[in-house]
Amino acid sequence: MSNLAPPKKKRKVSGVGNVLSNTQIEACLAREDSSGSEAENVPENFIPEQSDHDSNSEESASEDEEPIQENQQSESDSDDQPLSRLVRCFVGKNRFKWAKDPPNRAVRTSHCNIIARMPETRLDVHDERNPFSLWQKIMSMDILEEILKWTNEKIRELKLKYSRENRPELQDLDMIELHAFLGLLMYTAVFKSNHENCEYLFATDGTGRDIFRSVMSQKRFLNLLLCLRFDNGVDRQERKENDKLAAISNIFRLFVHNCQSLYNIGECATIDEMLIAFRGRSYFVMYMPNKPSKYGLKMMCMCDAKTNYFYNGYIYCGKGSDGETLTNEEKKFLVPSQAVIRLTKPIHGSNRNVTFDNWFTSIELVDALIKRGLTCVGTLKKNKREIPKEFLPSKSRDVGSTLYGFTNQMTLISHVPKKNKGVCLVSSMHHCESIDENTGKPEIIAYYNSTKGGVDEIDKKCSIYTCSRRTRRWPMVIFYRMLDISTVNAHVLYQADGVNAIDRGQFIKILARTAVLSHMQRRVYNTHIPRDIRVNLARILGSDLPPEPQNLEDMPKTRKTCASCPPKLNRKSNYQCNTCKKHVCLQCAKQLCPDCQ
Repeated sequence: MSNLAPPKKKRKVSGVGNVLSNTQIEACLAREDSSGSEAENVPENFIPEQSDHDSNSEESASEDEEPIQENQQSESDSDDQPLSRLVRCFVGKNRFKWAKDPPNRAVRTSHCNIIARMPETRLDVHDERNPFSLWQKIMSMDILEEILKWTNEKIRELKLKYSRENRPELQDLDMIELHAFLGLLMYTAVFKSNHENCEYLFATDGTGRDIFRSVMSQKRFLNLLLCLRFDNGVDRQERKENDKLAAISNIFRLFVHNCQSLYNIGECATIDEMLIAFRGRSYFVMYMPNKPSKYGLKMMCMCDAKTNYFYNGYIYCGKGSDGETLTNEEKKFLVPSQAVIRLTKPIHGSNRNVTFDNWFTSIELVDALIKRGLTCVGTLKKNKREIPKEFLPSKSRDVGSTLYGFTNQMTLISHVPKKNKGVCLVSSMHHCESIDENTGKPEIIAYYNSTKGGVDEIDKKCSIYTCSRRTRRWPMVIFYRMLDISTVNAHVLYQADGVNAIDRGQFIKILARTAVLSHMQRRVYNTHIPRDIRVNLARILGSDLPPEPQNLEDMPKTRKTCASCPPKLNRKSNYQCNTCKKHVCLQCAKQLCPDCQ
């Protein structure tokens, strides 16, 4: 694994009083270090932390393992042999006993399998259900006002570097233009052009996208990317002593709170990690060789297993981050158990089931979730001391065979999917030997396979339509992923009633158009914008074109030379063309009756 490149020194924007070119702005964006103004002194020889998270559930039989018969026990359990024969049980390495016979469940349904709430939205009946209004509830005004406030502070700071401070690309941002800027980022997701050069997007030779030039100029778009901020940079260093994610933690907490307040997840949740691709300089960068990106920021997530709705999550920022918000007693658990307990806090006591892979699963975690009113299903690594020797992969076991072990609150199974392979699962939701009719596998395995991919699916959706652009600032990487997740969650809310069935790509396109609409409507009659752009605006707006403002104060009070007549005629007029606003005399103008017009 190669070391990361040393950080480049920041340079001031050159050319005081000169025009800020597109190349200079892109150079500023490229020179931004791992966090822009959120810089970190990462040493040159810093090596990212390597995650030991391996979700592979199948275990192979070792070459030196002896074939194990069902009635064979280890020498360490010889003193328990009479007891195991009497009560028919398997014994683990730490003397943990699993009964061969299931507990008596014939009286009534266990209370742990009664789901308190089913998946539903928490929207008011009077709330609008269009894509933009639903997205605004997730990316609420609190989040956008925070971004607007600190972005304008950065823009004012950049203005001081130039003698001419009234440049159009350096004007303060307002909420309408911020919506338009985010709408353009959504358009890059729909067009799959998030990594495309901005010069290609804003090209005027027919190869660019008309919608981009119609919304804002290329310089303005690049400047907003350069100045986008999410917190106060003055006191950030003080806050980083207690909060390593101080550059974006405030709006991220608001985002997670909004996601939880709008939706009740279904009977099963999925917990897993999500790697957000990033190769900049930061202490949070993880190395995960099993992921396509390999390097990035790790986000621990809990999603609905069926709809893939993002419900809870946090950014892993180093040792101890999994145990934040937990009590001292809860911090005594293993680190993976702390992550699960932290993520499941909003649903404690709801009798829901949680599915996770073998990195999280342990017997202590199953007991902890049972005490908190939750059931769970997960795969187990073969090095867990609670697993009996008979349940480990063995060359003597037949393909398709299954062993069951029971306690009063959980079930352990060992299944052989193929020769010399084995998989162990534990469940506190299932309490009997049952086979799934569709797959022919044990019901626990069928249930695990149907619910394990909740986080992987939302990660896949974010990868298909992503607005993430190349950057060396880790807060921007997290913000791009928040924007991607917000479109996924808004799409789930839009289709929650089962009536509004629409493709996600079309949903994002509608959402992006609504976001940029208000800003385009106020640009269409702006005479400072080139005529070809205003013509494109009128064509793109179509039926949404607003009526031309009829303000008498804006009528020209002086006569000017006609733009169509030869200069030597010196014909003057106070009439203007409705389209280009040039002065034109009545002799050159076309006179039409109302019917012909």
